[in-house]
Formats: sequence, structure tokens, C-alpha cells
Amino acid sequence: MKYEMKTDRATVARRLSLVRPMNARIATVILLATCPFATALADTKVILPHAQRFADTGRDFLLETTIPGDFKTTEGIVWGLLTLSSQCPDKQFSSYFFPDAISSTSPGEGAQPLYMHFRGLRRDGKKVVLRFTGDANRYLNNTAAIQELVKGALEATIRLHTNKSTTVYYEIDGQIVEEWDA
Repeated sequence: MKYEMKTDRATVARRLSLVRPMNARIATVILLATCPFATALADTKVILPHAQRFADTGRDFLLETTIPGDFKTTEGIVWGLLTLSSQCPDKQFSSYFFPDAISSTSPGEGAQPLYMHFRGLRRDGKKVVLRFTGDANRYLNNTAAIQELVKGALEATIRLHTNKSTTVYYEIDGQIVEEWDA
């Protein structure tokens, strides 16, 4: 009986020594094969202004790119767009959600990033209401070009992740804004 146990232990040990390296190799191959997909899944698609296209033609300048992070909700995507847009991989895209983008305009002096004024969103069917505090007007009610860059990126990103016919409204200090100055 003792001899059988030694044989069984020896056989088991021999088999384990072959199985463990084989499992490690298989796991390594699986991880190496899936790593590029895992990193690709960690990015969220957004729409940002392409600086060169805007300067050249002023048309078709809102293009798709990515920001780091895998955001699932519309509010999370907007929050990611406002905070991480400067980290998109292609530096030809411009982020107009930060003070340096509006510093040359009169309301840009002393401005904080737009995300500091974002208060979330409400969704009702095909209607999305972006909620901001009054200081967001430095971005949202700036020159016509800045408005087009800021609101265009926000609205196009929301439509990218929702129904294409989604209507986006802006609420400033609890009031829906229907007309802008510029």
C-alpha cells in the first residue's frame, strides 16, 4: 500500500510539473492576445473640434476621437468629455472646455474650466438637458465661434451615444436657455 502511494504521488507530481507550465503558457498567450482589445475597450468615443479643419474651412471640423476611460452613462460621458478632452491621443483636436481656449475673449478672463460649472443632466426620452451654473456662460454664451466649438462638441458627443434625433437643451441656474447672445 505504501508503495502505491509513493507511485501515485510521483505520478501526480510528474503530471503537475507538465500541466502547470502548459497552463502558464496558455494563460500568457490569452493575455497577450486580448491586451490590445482590453485597452481599446477602456476608451470612450467623443466628438471634438479638429483645429486644422476649423482654421482651414470652418466646416466639417467636429470629428470622432477618444478619451481615456470607459464611461457607460450619458452623464458620465459628458463629464469625461469636459474633464478629459485634453487627453485625446491626437493633438490636432482642440479642447474648448478650459480657460486657455477662451482667454482671448472678454468673458474668458478669470474663467474656470467648464466642468466646474457642470451640474449634471436630465434625460427625458429624446430630450437631454445639460445643467450648468451661471459662470458657464463664459463658454456657452461666448462668441459665435466659441459657442459652435463648445456646444457642437457636447451635442455631437451626446448624439453619438444616444439617438441621433436627441435634442439637447441647456439649463443655466435652473432656467432653460432658448436664445443666446452671439
